[in-house]
Amino acid sequence: MPQQFSSSQLRAARGLLNWSRPDLAAKTAVSEQTLHRFENDMGEPEVRTQEKIRRVFDEHGIEFIGNDGVRLKNDHIVTLKGENIFFRVLDDVIATLRNIKKPEALFACVVDKLSPPVVVENYRRLRASGIAMRSLVQEGDTYLMGALKEYRHLPTSFFHNNTTIIYGDKFATMILDPETRADIGAIIIRNPHVAAAQRNLFNLIWSNAKAPSKTTAKVRYDSFSTALMSKPASTVARS
Repeated sequence: MPQQFSSSQLRAARGLLNWSRPDLAAKTAVSEQTLHRFENDMGEPEVRTQEKIRRVFDEHGIEFIGNDGVRLKNDHIVTLKGENIFFRVLDDVIATLRNIKKPEALFACVVDKLSPPVVVENYRRLRASGIAMRSLVQEGDTYLMGALKEYRHLPTSFFHNNTTIIYGDKFATMILDPETRADIGAIIIRNPHVAAAQRNLFNLIWSNAKAPSKTTAKVRYDSFSTALMSKPASTVARS
């Protein structure tokens, strides 16, 4: 099977996303040594390794063209499947907003109490990156891990625990198993018009929703932000 992309395309793709080689290694589970050898024309990865790398770039909106071209897709829809779905979506939030001024992620229909440790850690990575958060939660929910000003309560009759996220020019929605309600996938739409429409709806709801007055959460997102920011990137768990 022919090589799927060249060493120069791999370097260019990393550059478009402002990813270091350790960043790519963490996201693909491909060793830095393998990536170094390929980028410096010292060896060619196995086909399945190339496919893994291509899949990660595709999920982040990168397209390889011909033998030497690389570009960001203008409009695209990505479907994620497999394990750690929500964690992987949050990883894309961080990558997408990395170079945006005053970055913000808008979450609708979330339940902080249900977030497993791996998701909480990625929320902390998000916040440590300078990304602001606002969330719509269920009426009466007092287990709020962020600052109270970051939340608004939705009436129970309008709340459905199927999280959506608006960030940059993207809109993401989780896909739940109809019976178990476990995350089985996610759809990420990259389109500025879709993102703008969803952001307007979110802000309309936000402006008419009630702010919470207290939190009962004993664990907070900002509790370890300073420690997290001091960690080398390679020590932070990735999807």
